Amino acid sequence: MKILTMILAGGRGRELSVLTRHRAKTSVPFGGRYRIIDFCLSNCVHSGLTDIAILAQYNPTSLMEHIRMGKPWDLDRRSGGVYIMQPAHRGKAANWYLGTADALLQNIDIIRNSDSDTVLVLSGDQVYLMDYRLMARQHAESNNPVTIACKAVSPKQRGRFGMVSMSKDGIVRDFQEKPVASEFHNASLGIYMFDRKYLLDCLSENKRDIVFDILMPSIERGDVGGYLFGGYWEDTGSIPSYFKASMRLLKNRSLITKEDWSIFTRGEGLAPAKFSARASVHDSIVADGCVIEGEVRGSILFPGVHIGRDVQVIDSIIFSGSRIINGSRVLRTIIDKDVFVGSDSDIGRKRAAKKDFLDPRLGLVGGDHGKNRISLIGKNTRLHSGCVLPAGSMIEPESRMR
Repeated sequence: MKILTMILAGGRGRELSVLTRHRAKTSVPFGGRYRIIDFCLSNCVHSGLTDIAILAQYNPTSLMEHIRMGKPWDLDRRSGGVYIMQPAHRGKAANWYLGTADALLQNIDIIRNSDSDTVLVLSGDQVYLMDYRLMARQHAESNNPVTIACKAVSPKQRGRFGMVSMSKDGIVRDFQEKPVASEFHNASLGIYMFDRKYLLDCLSENKRDIVFDILMPSIERGDVGGYLFGGYWEDTGSIPSYFKASMRLLKNRSLITKEDWSIFTRGEGLAPAKFSARASVHDSIVADGCVIEGEVRGSILFPGVHIGRDVQVIDSIIFSGSRIINGSRVLRTIIDKDVFVGSDSDIGRKRAAKKDFLDPRLGLVGGDHGKNRISLIGKNTRLHSGCVLPAGSMIEPESRMR
C-alpha cells in the first residue's frame, strides 16, 4: 500500500489565546523541547510514510522556520519528503482555505498526481504516538473506502470532540459533532484514511468541511470504518487541556520518550543547562541552554530560560529565551517566548488585591484558563520590577507593564 500523507496545519487555535497570536497551533511548543507538529511528523517517519504535504495558512512563518527542509525527520530527500503548501503559493493570494475539505480541494493536483492508492489526512495540532501502519492494515482488510481513528474519552470531554457510534463489525453508524451531551463513548481523533479515488470523487467546489461535507455523507452510505486507538493521545486544543497534558509529562516522561519511537525535532544547538550552587530543581523538565539560580518545582522550562537568584517558579511552563529576574515568584503560569520578568515580581498570585484589577492593560478574562486560574503572558512582553499579576491574568504579546 502506497500512502500520501496530507497534514492540515492551517488552524489558528483561538482557544490557546495568546499562545497562537503569532504562531499557528501546530507550532506551539510542548514538552520542553518540541513543537506540536513534531509528533505528527515523527509518527509518519516511524510508520514509513515519507511523502508528506503540509497544508499551512495562519501565521506559517514559525512553522516553516521549524520544519525547513525536514532534515530532523530524515525528510530532506529527492523523492517524496515534506513540502509546505500555502494558498498564496498557487497564484491565488486571496483564495484562502475555506475549511478542511477546501484545503484538500485547493491542493487536489497533489492527490491526482500521486501514485499512491491511499491518502492519510492528519490534524497537525495533536500530541500522540501512533503507528499508522496498523490503521492502514485495518483499512485495507476492511474494504471500507474511509477509515477514521477513534479513542474512548470521558463524558466530560465529549463536548470537545466529534463523537462516533460504531457497530460490532466496526462500521461507523453515527457521528455527533461536539455535542452538548453524548451517549457515544468514542471520539474522532481527526485522523482519516481514504482510498485515493474515493477522496477525489468526494472533493468538489461546494465541499468545505471534511466532517460535514465528506465524512457524514459517507457514513450515511455505510462507507466508513472505525479504527480504535488505545495509545497515548492528548487534547491540547485549549489552555486547560494544554496545561494538563504538559503537567502529566512531569509524572510520567515515558509517555513521549519511547526507545523505539523517538520524537524528532529541530535542535537548538545549545550547551547543557547550568545550575548554580543555590539552585533547587524538583519534578521538572529543564532544557539545554537554561541557567538556574533559583527554585524550580513542578515546571517545564524550554531552551535558554534564565531563572535568577531567589526566584520561585512553581507549576509553570516557560518558553524559550525568557528571563525571570531575582526575587520574583511565578505560580501556575504559561510564559511565552522571550519574556522578561523584572525583579521582585509576583506572577499568578492566588489572591488579587483590588488595585491589581485597575490597570486597563491587564486582561482578566472569563475564559477557561481564567476559571482554572492559569495565567498567560504573551511573547516578547516586558514586566518591570515589582509587577503583580493575579491568578488567571492574560497579558497580550509585546506588552510593557510597570
